[in-house]
Amino acid sequence: MTDAGDLTATIRLAWSQIAAPPAEDLQYMAWACGEDAWRAFVNKAPVAVDLSTPAFLGCTPLLDLPPRAAAAYLGSYMLSLLEGLKYQEDNGIFYDILTRAHILACLRSPEFWERVIRPHLHGELRRALTELVSYLASRRSLVGLTEQQLEQIVSLSKT
Repeated sequence: MTDAGDLTATIRLAWSQIAAPPAEDLQYMAWACGEDAWRAFVNKAPVAVDLSTPAFLGCTPLLDLPPRAAAAYLGSYMLSLLEGLKYQEDNGIFYDILTRAHILACLRSPEFWERVIRPHLHGELRRALTELVSYLASRRSLVGLTEQQLEQIVSLSKT
C-alpha cells in the first residue's frame, strides 16, 4: 500500500500538468467564498494553491465551479486531504474540517463523478484519484465515514 508521502508525490506530479483554469471559471467564487478565497485560486495552477491559508481552508467551491475548474482544483483538495490525514496520524487531531468534509462530499456524489471526474480526469490523473480512494479505504478510521459511505466512494472510483 502506498504511504501518504508517495501518494502526495503521485498527485502533485499528475496535477502539475494542469495549468490554472481560465479566470472566468472562477468569476462567482469571490461572491460565494469571499475575495480572499478567489485570490487564493485565480490564475494559480492546482499545485500552486497555498493550502495553509485561511482563504483556502475556509473555501468549498468544487461543487459550484464549472467542471474543468473543479477537476483542476480537485487536485489541490486531494493534496490538502492527505496533508490533513498525515497531521492527524502524527498528532491525533485534525484541523481541516471544512476542506475534508468538502472533498469527501464531492467523492461521495455520483453527480460530481458524472459532471467532473469522468469527463475531465483521465490517465495519470484518474490513476492518482483511484490510489487516493484506496488509501482512504485503508485509513477508514481517520476519515470518519461509515462502511457504506466508503464503499460508495470505492464503487464510484471503479466506474
